[in-house]
Amino acid sequence: MIIKVCGMREPENIRAIEQAGADWMGFIFFPQSARYVSHRPEYLPEQCHRIGVFVNESSENILLKAQEFGLHHIQLHGRETPEQCRKLKAAGLGVIKVFSIAQESDLQSAGCYEGVCDYFLFDTACSGYGGSGKTFNWNILQAYRGKTPFLLSGGLRPGSLSSLLQFKHEQWAGIDLNSGFETAPALKDAAAVHTFINQLKQKYNEQNQPVIQYQAKRHPLYLFLRRLSYFRRYGKHHQSPGKKGINMIEIGIPFSDPMADGPVIQHAATRALKNGMTLKLLFDQLKDIRKKVQIPLVLMGYLNPIMQYGFKDFCRTCRETGIDGVIIPDLPFKDYMEEYRSIAEEQDVRIIMLITPETSEERIRLIDEHTDGFIYMVSSAAITGAQKDFNAQKQAYFQRIADMNLRNPRMIGFGISNKQTFETASAHAAGAIIGSKFVTLLDEENGNAEKCGRQAAGSFEKLIFHNP
Repeated sequence: MIIKVCGMREPENIRAIEQAGADWMGFIFFPQSARYVSHRPEYLPEQCHRIGVFVNESSENILLKAQEFGLHHIQLHGRETPEQCRKLKAAGLGVIKVFSIAQESDLQSAGCYEGVCDYFLFDTACSGYGGSGKTFNWNILQAYRGKTPFLLSGGLRPGSLSSLLQFKHEQWAGIDLNSGFETAPALKDAAAVHTFINQLKQKYNEQNQPVIQYQAKRHPLYLFLRRLSYFRRYGKHHQSPGKKGINMIEIGIPFSDPMADGPVIQHAATRALKNGMTLKLLFDQLKDIRKKVQIPLVLMGYLNPIMQYGFKDFCRTCRETGIDGVIIPDLPFKDYMEEYRSIAEEQDVRIIMLITPETSEERIRLIDEHTDGFIYMVSSAAITGAQKDFNAQKQAYFQRIADMNLRNPRMIGFGISNKQTFETASAHAAGAIIGSKFVTLLDEENGNAEKCGRQAAGSFEKLIFHNP
């Protein structure tokens, strides 16, 4: 579920809405709008995707604004043609086309834009361009049979929560919030937005358990679904069974000499390499993943193949593919700060650092200060692999880090293999990272990719929440 907050302009309000948990943030470049952004604000979101909103603007001006504001997507409200959308998409921008909906026949015009836009946005029909603040009849959208995912807009406000939770559609990808959460034009009530986002995502995730879908090509076992992370973006403690869900996918890059991987992951990586897997092929296979998958995606790989690809090119391709972060276990923190941080930040890619029981408090606080996303907290300084439980020494380590009150959430990995280890990890951090156990479950399905994902997901849910 994508939460887009549109019509932003004021620097401190931008910062507050970003902290409230918005995924995307919209800036309106239409002079007739009361929320028109005439100049670059002193602060722009660093965690949210930046969306530029245009009406009948030339491609040249759109590209200039995209460069000035570092836009990820553009949202087009006017008479923009499919050809203009295609060219803007080819220039590296995500494209959202807006359609005003009053009756079922209004959906027909969207058909010409299939395949040339990343998303549609369905809004209430009105006399001018932009929103009306009114809600249209969402039942009309049941007649939409297109393949392009869409965002729902039009009159959304704090009281819309129950109606949203009742709405169902296979291509529904998110919502667009604007005037219904304003105290004045371009000024949002951050507390109301925060409460709404938390409630919506929590209840939506309870109703909709993600299904892993992936098409294997040359790697029937590995599938590049190396780890699944069970965590809640806004929560800090253990999830009850009623709040379970897969909220992030870590995608592994196979390497011939992994320093931190145990035998299960090593074997899977070896099979993938023998079957012809490369980093380039991985990116080719992931190029359209954001059309179906909205939860965070994180790559995990070692420095050698990344450097062979070219670090700058790697980060740029991550951004283009929709990868949110990268875990590089053998990247020294000093080298990250001096050589790689600026490149990653330029491409809006978060570098995730690992800490161990031996990592000093000074180093942990430096990592917390200079990275974003989450801190990968390994349960031991050993390799990955299943453990029956976490002893008192490891639990003391978990608690010691929790007592540091770090800025970034912490995810515990290495050894999460049963209900006991999962609950212990979740009690001391934002969540747990599942690795070797999940790959083992994948192997049991003998390379059938679709069946493998479905069966393993079901088996693992049972493992975590029902087995001792």
